[in-house]
Amino acid sequence: MNFVKLFWIISLLTFSSLPHVFGQKFLIHAAKNVKDGILFTIDSDTLISEGFFPISYSKARYELPEKDTLKKRNWVVRKLLKEHFVQLKGKNYLLAVDPLFEMNLGKEILQKTYPYVYQNTRGFQAFGEVKGILSFYTAFYENQARFVDYQEEYFRSRGEYYPNSDGSLYSQQNAVVPNGGRTKPFKANAFDYASSTSYIRLTPIKQIAVQFGNQPRFFGWGHRSLLMSDNSFNFTHLDIDLEIVKGLNYSIIRGQQLNLFRKVYTNLIEKPYEKKGVGVHYLSYRVNPSFVIGLFESTIYLRDEAKSAQRVNKYFYNPIIGVNTVVSRGQERNGMKNLIGLNSAWKFHPQHLVYLQFASDDLKNFEYGFQVGYRLGNPFKIKNLHIQVEYNQASSRLYAAENKRMNYTHFNLPLAHTLGNDFKELIGRISYKWKGIYIDIEGVLFLTQQPLAGKTTLFESKSHSPVLQPTKTLNTNIELGYELNPATQLRAFIGANYRISKTDGAPRIDYGTAFFGLRSSLRNQYFDF
Repeated sequence: MNFVKLFWIISLLTFSSLPHVFGQKFLIHAAKNVKDGILFTIDSDTLISEGFFPISYSKARYELPEKDTLKKRNWVVRKLLKEHFVQLKGKNYLLAVDPLFEMNLGKEILQKTYPYVYQNTRGFQAFGEVKGILSFYTAFYENQARFVDYQEEYFRSRGEYYPNSDGSLYSQQNAVVPNGGRTKPFKANAFDYASSTSYIRLTPIKQIAVQFGNQPRFFGWGHRSLLMSDNSFNFTHLDIDLEIVKGLNYSIIRGQQLNLFRKVYTNLIEKPYEKKGVGVHYLSYRVNPSFVIGLFESTIYLRDEAKSAQRVNKYFYNPIIGVNTVVSRGQERNGMKNLIGLNSAWKFHPQHLVYLQFASDDLKNFEYGFQVGYRLGNPFKIKNLHIQVEYNQASSRLYAAENKRMNYTHFNLPLAHTLGNDFKELIGRISYKWKGIYIDIEGVLFLTQQPLAGKTTLFESKSHSPVLQPTKTLNTNIELGYELNPATQLRAFIGANYRISKTDGAPRIDYGTAFFGLRSSLRNQYFDF
């Protein structure tokens, strides 16, 4: 019996046999502006989340913006500034539908490569819930964009690969935008690309949630994740979240990912990409309301290579954390590559939160990554003021595999940190919102051993010896705007970005961009590199 049939049988049995109270079990968006608020929603030292996002509205202790039933404002004002475009709510159901936008226009004033840069995104979202048991979400984005030089170079360096007739050589085409998708050419030096997100989530009882779709999951409480993040692109997967006993939670993820290498032999008109499997186990324990510690294990399973394919690895079906790592002895073997990690946070005061991560996929050669961070929320009784400082570091071969088909990537993008591996990074963020007016300031300083566009230590074989070119980069961004609609995070904004990058043996390159626009701020796109 396949999962879809089983899912609907369980749903029907659950609906028919249990009384339910309507609740908000659908997931709240994990965009950084939303996450900042979630973590300090309540004035207590209770830590929100067991170690991953997104989480449900009820677990985040957030309330969905209510429809204006008094209708004191006219329809246009209510839909634009107050509520969801379509919002239907009854005793046992809820449905909301919204158009989504991101339209911005900017000018790069230092390098002056293009007359202007822009992003034109149109989309929609629909989500709902029935009887507090079954929830769903779907969204679609259609984009046309032209990016600043260093962004375009990086996106093109992650493009798809087409083989020659015997698979001995590959040529690279198009580009891939983080959390945006594979591109097609659009006008002069611009890209056309699209993406979609959807899931169905079943919560028959409080202790169990089963979800199927391609909603990305971000592990950690930080701006980055060294375990798994939403940096890459959506992939289809099954999630099972269990509360074993109070405070002890276990999550299982099984999915399929893609290396953007076109297969050599196929009967299809368009050659498909090479597949690989992915599995995640996450065991967390809430020591007390303010402190959570979690153990993380992920496995990449070899499926397709240039001229061959394998059946699903038997360990793909193993549900127990640690077994895959023990079987492979912490090394790349049996068609598996494992990453293990630690994920923890402590909210030691209602306004103060510290968090950390550790990751390794090769303890023998001590390939590692670690993160330590601090968040400050609502200090000095200043509501909606958030400050964050974070340090990340990864060794030169972390996430890489001898067989590059098993590298810790999806869609030719890193599954964890935006910079891949071989970096030291310091991040500082300040955000503040007052009566809808907001300001976001961010600075990212990092050192890598290769310019990002030419970075190969993650995307080639682990034994590959790249040419090292130490590169220091500072990327700063400031954005000032007004939140027009809290229901859809619709924001009008102006801002500026300044980036300095210096590679040994090459001149320093400075970029300065001013921009303005309108955005539904519901997803993360990590262009801060």
